[in-house]
Order: sequence, then C-alpha cells, then structure tokens
Amino acid sequence: MTGFFLKYAALALGLSTCFFQTHVFAADDCPAATKPIVNIDLPSRYKDDDKSRSEIDEKLNAEVEKSLAPIDGFIRNLADLANKTLDEKKASAAAKCIFRSLSGWAQAGALTQAETMNAHLALSSRIAGISAAYARALTVEKPSATETSSIQQWLVALTQKQIVYFDTQAPPMASRNNHRAWAGLAAAQVGAITGQQNLLDWGAQTNEMLICSANPDGSLPEEMKRKDKALHYQLHAVAPIVMTARILHSSKPDSLGVCDGKLDKIVDFTIAALANPEVVADIAGTKQSFQTRKEKLKPFQIAWLEAYLSLREDTVALALAKSYRPLANSFLGGNLTRYYELSN
Repeated sequence: MTGFFLKYAALALGLSTCFFQTHVFAADDCPAATKPIVNIDLPSRYKDDDKSRSEIDEKLNAEVEKSLAPIDGFIRNLADLANKTLDEKKASAAAKCIFRSLSGWAQAGALTQAETMNAHLALSSRIAGISAAYARALTVEKPSATETSSIQQWLVALTQKQIVYFDTQAPPMASRNNHRAWAGLAAAQVGAITGQQNLLDWGAQTNEMLICSANPDGSLPEEMKRKDKALHYQLHAVAPIVMTARILHSSKPDSLGVCDGKLDKIVDFTIAALANPEVVADIAGTKQSFQTRKEKLKPFQIAWLEAYLSLREDTVALALAKSYRPLANSFLGGNLTRYYELSN
C-alpha cells in the first residue's frame, strides 16, 4: 500500500488509517459493476390510508424491492470489496476495484434523477453505503486524479440535493425521523471524505436535532408512532445516529455528549427494548413485530454497536454484540466487527 495519510478517509469511518503493502492489481479481481441506475422512481411501501406508515402494501413493497434491487446489489458488492481491504493480500486490488466501480457510476450520473418523495427517502442510506465503501478504500489506496474528481463531485452533488430536499420539501415525519438520520449520516460521511465543512456541519446539526428530540427514556418520538414496527424503526434510526456521532468524534469530540449525553439513553433504551419489547409496546400501543414473531433480530440491525463500543465501555451493549457477531451492514461499510478489531 502506498504510504500516504488520508485524514478525511479515516474520519469518514471514525477509524485510524490502516496501511497495507501494495499488490499487483489483476483485472479479473474486479468483476464488472452493476449497470448504473440513473433514475429512481418508487411508490410508497405503505397502504394509502395508513398515516403511521407501518402497514405494508405487499404489492407495492414488491415493486419497491424490485426497483432497489440493482442498487442494493451494487452496494453489497462494494461492501464485500470493502471487507477485502482488511486482508493484506487483497486490500490494494479491492480498493482499486471500488474506485473503478464508483467512477463508472459517477460518470454515468447514477442516482441523480431522484425526483419523487419516495426516491429521496430511499436514497440517503444508499449514499451512506456507497461513501462508506469509498472511505474504506481510501485507507489503503489512492485513486487517480480523474477518479477522485468524478467520484467526489458525484457524491457531493447527490448529498447536496438530499440536503435541499430535507430542508425544504420533506414531509414533517420524514424530516425528523430515521430518513433524516440517514441523510445526516450521508452528509457527514461525504463531508468527511471531501473536506467540505458545510456537509459535516449539516450532518452534525441533524444528529443533534434527532438526539435532542428523544424522549427522556431514550425512545425516539417519530419512531414510536410506527405501531407494531416502532422498535424496528427505532433500530433503523439509531444506526445512522450512532455512526454519525462516531464520524464526527475526531473533529467534534462532544458529538457523543450533546443534550447531556442523551445518545447513551437512546442506545440504552434500544438495547433494553430488544430484551423486552413490551416497553415499546406500552408506548406504541401495540405488540411489536419482535413479539409477534413477524420479525427476528438480525446482526445487520445492530452493526452500529461496534462503532458505539469503540468509544464507550458498556457491558450490556458488549454482551449483545458478542451474541450476534460478526456484525455487518452494507449501508454502514461492511463488516464492522472486523474493522474495529483491526483499528484498536
């Protein structure tokens, strides 16, 4: 690996930069990337008359999943490559493959035609996943000047468009719930990578707003409105909130302590609720999907614990993480258990 230090790459993942020896890049180490998806036009997953946005319309949900499948497949492939950057023998080739794949999507203007509400709401977590893989690659290799320019301009443009949307057009619920949290994470990651302070600041402001909005017990009010999926969406919101705080920690050490340390209460509530979903059922007014067995906790839903535990000593959180490790989430950069093991 080349001997350079990319502070914004390390900041984007909240980790120290790892250095590996350079290996020869073979073309067949980098399979052809998914064809770039430029336009995103999605219906809502939910029934029209459901104001809580919790009752799934199965037909519409299938349409959404079909439309997002190639994008999410692309991101999973990026995460797989990001995981290979942790292997000394594969790191350089994997990083170069990430650059090549992202450059192709950037030059094609992928994801730039997202004009509908549901497209914008789906896009933030995808930008977060893409930028997390890019940040991981930057810790082991340096892209060409052309790749750097095309990829970073593309990520910044996508992120700025999301910021405008959430500041001016997003519905009231989406502007304060998990969708806004993922937009904050995307802004923080891209801002950290590119050094654009305005993006970092927007991510920080978003995170502070969401953390401070939490109820005294740590429950997130907008997620508690989601009926039987309240705990599901609490988890979905906590992931980007914790990851954003971790990214910001290097430049803003108080990122974990805003609102008198309310983030810790959010995490404590979430972990306690996973052990006893009844506490959420009492707030939401109905049994949770984890109680009715419609849903079973999966490791990707708590991958954010690794970032949290890298900054906090928490025996309860550690016990939960250990029981599900390895913890990985493609929208958060891949295998976080392995990544934080190597960073310590």
